[in-house]
Amino acid sequence: MTRKHRYLILLAICFFSEILSYSSNAQIIGYNGEVFKVDTLADHLSFPWEITYGPDDSLWVTEARSYKVIKIHPGNKGKREIIDLSSDKNFSNCSGGGCPIWPQGGMMGLAIHPDFNSGKRFVYVAYVYRRNGTCPSGTSSPCYYNTKIVRFLYPDTGSNKYTLCNGDTVIADLPGSNDHNSGRLAIGPDQKLYYTIGDMGAGQFNNSGRTNNAQNTSIYEGKVLRLNLEPDNNQNGGDEWIPDDNPFPTSGGPKNKNAIYTYGHRNAQGLVWTNVNGSNRLFSAEHGDKSDDEVNLIEVGRNYGWPFVAGLCDNNYTTLDNPGITNNDKLASMTVGREDTFCTNHNVKAPIFGLFNAAAADIPADGSNIFTWPTVAPSSIDYYNQGYIPGWNNSLLVTSLKYGMYRLKLKTPPGTVIDSTSSPEIVDTLPYFHGLGRFRDIAIAPTGDTLFVAIDSSGSTSGPTGGFNGGNISTPNAGRILRIVYLTVLNVKDNNTKGITVNYAANILVYPNPTSSVINVISKKGERKPIKAQLFDITGKLVKEEISSSDFFSIQVSNFRRGVYILRLYNGYDATMVTQKIVLQ
Repeated sequence: MTRKHRYLILLAICFFSEILSYSSNAQIIGYNGEVFKVDTLADHLSFPWEITYGPDDSLWVTEARSYKVIKIHPGNKGKREIIDLSSDKNFSNCSGGGCPIWPQGGMMGLAIHPDFNSGKRFVYVAYVYRRNGTCPSGTSSPCYYNTKIVRFLYPDTGSNKYTLCNGDTVIADLPGSNDHNSGRLAIGPDQKLYYTIGDMGAGQFNNSGRTNNAQNTSIYEGKVLRLNLEPDNNQNGGDEWIPDDNPFPTSGGPKNKNAIYTYGHRNAQGLVWTNVNGSNRLFSAEHGDKSDDEVNLIEVGRNYGWPFVAGLCDNNYTTLDNPGITNNDKLASMTVGREDTFCTNHNVKAPIFGLFNAAAADIPADGSNIFTWPTVAPSSIDYYNQGYIPGWNNSLLVTSLKYGMYRLKLKTPPGTVIDSTSSPEIVDTLPYFHGLGRFRDIAIAPTGDTLFVAIDSSGSTSGPTGGFNGGNISTPNAGRILRIVYLTVLNVKDNNTKGITVNYAANILVYPNPTSSVINVISKKGERKPIKAQLFDITGKLVKEEISSSDFFSIQVSNFRRGVYILRLYNGYDATMVTQKIVLQ
């Protein structure tokens, strides 16, 4: 598929998706006819930035402006604050969208130790904590901050029970800025902590006079960092948190090591580890400049090109093309030669996908309307492998500050390229949920039927809001956590005549299906009671509710209209046990 055709198809899909989108507390039809119910799980948050589904079946959320970490129950909507770090910084709080002086982000990434339920109840948080000097206005007046990553304990006993406490600094004095801090955390299967740190916005806007260090492997700007989850007791002075096998040595430490894992990044706000067909892989989502947002496969020691390459190594940015094309001559105020030559000479790893890979003649001018630029402003990335939503398995979910969420289907094998043939139309990306707001981050319930999305509190932080038509609108659902539940399971005809089908979930049994008069429910003994059963019609309307304290109960449906319904079962904690399509015939 040519670049032009891909771009036109993507724009057409985005227009179609917009027509099918609705506001919160509504039903949404997806690109392939999927039906989702959307409601508000939490609101009035202060720029929710990270949302993580924890091993304790709670949502862990960071608030970028209030500097609080909160926990939210994914079922009953209960929430509580577990730490307030606003006093651990040397600049004032700012809750609104028009803060005159503020780092990009603030309180940012959060990651939970993989052995949290086995005694290592550690939570890692990244946040900007220090402003160095003032942050004046002007094109040559950079703003300098510092960021740190802290490991907190979340005890389940004692006086600090169920709060974050006893913070140990993993790394401090990281560079910070009012632009391009990145700030995403992820923990790998190697029991290491990975962190994205941006290029500080060097070379643009008020940071135009700041040196861009993304290619410098001794400076922590424009990098992915790799750190220990626990200190190496044989080291000290900060080196105890840096793995011995990192790829780039430096002077000054006992083992001449630094935290850099990869380099040449602009502003990677998405980072996720996956296991595709038995192979562990690290993916990132990265903001482009005026085009060419990137989805990257992160490999140890590799260079990702910035600021001499944007997107593919295809020379859409170069000074050596048509003299009449000048909007593509520079990146981060630095003159670009040939992208392909730089990629060859500097071991550059090209992105596995770009949104959008603009032709040289289509690259907009500096100072033009950013809401028309061919970018989606990717704010995070996650991996869907729960197998619940048909067709979604092995998909990367990329949230967008412009256009909701994009689903990228990985082709397996090898699990390292995007499959353009995964839908009837030959397209690379499938957009969802446009019109719901500026998606900052996404979490996936272990059951696979529910997505949780953090929405920016305003449209004036980073990146465009209004789509691709030049609009600058306020973000809908500002400061909310949205709950998006998949309702339809299979495309089963109403006259299906197959025999009894039994659905085995972890703790529950539902049968028969299809049925004509009754639905039987058997739960595992010891399951928390009461069990609540809700039956929805295909429009999402609740048509029946049963509450039972028994391990076995029946739901009478003989008086209902024949057709397709959705059954949802909740345990006594109000946690979802089963979501199943029921056919009445």
